[in-house]
Amino acid sequence: MSSRSTTSYNIKIEKKVKIERLAMEASLKVGRTVRWTELMEILVDEVGKDAQQTLIHREATEQKK
Repeated sequence: MSSRSTTSYNIKIEKKVKIERLAMEASLKVGRTVRWTELMEILVDEVGKDAQQTLIHREATEQKK
């Protein structure tokens, strides 16, 4: 039995296009090709904790209503 080291993540096409555009803009600025998956890795690795805190704050705000 082999173990997989990756998995897939389904997102709506509009969000993928948005990330691809960000990657294209970054590519122009840094002078090399930036893949949309590279941006996703940064989002998870470096911004994940902030996203978690945002979600917790939103949930707490909703529960107060």
